[in-house]
Amino acid sequence: MTENEEIAVRLAHENDIDAIAWIYGESFGDTRPRDPVEQYLGLAGSWALLATMGGPQAMTPAGFVLARTVLDETEIFSVGVLALYRRLGVGETLMEGTRRIAALGGARAIFLEVGADNPPAQALYAKSGYQIVGRRADYYKRDDGNCVDAMVMRLSLVVSA
Repeated sequence: MTENEEIAVRLAHENDIDAIAWIYGESFGDTRPRDPVEQYLGLAGSWALLATMGGPQAMTPAGFVLARTVLDETEIFSVGVLALYRRLGVGETLMEGTRRIAALGGARAIFLEVGADNPPAQALYAKSGYQIVGRRADYYKRDDGNCVDAMVMRLSLVVSA
């Protein structure tokens, strides 16, 4: 899929669910991370990418994307990168892999939501070409009970003439 010297990204297989769930739990503090991962992957049109460190033959999981493509749109449900591998290009490599898979699946746009309180993720998505197109009030409930707005972001896969 997409790779450089250190990072490889590939479509995940069923035997990757434990690794994705582990990263999901570490990224979001979820104590039962397999449940949401399986729920996302159980939806029609869903797929996952797994990033590993050390090149294409590596077995060291570093990050994931959970998404689905329906008709001409891809929706990213979740992106997670282990803290150890953040700011090393894993997120960018995952976003490029997502763009490629979405385009191959016939998507004309990719959508995602990100917390208004998460500037690093917003910066990653903006660097990958996503633009803010909306806001969902009080979308995320944080561990402290506070609610945070979600920024709706979109990447167009249609090339203008």
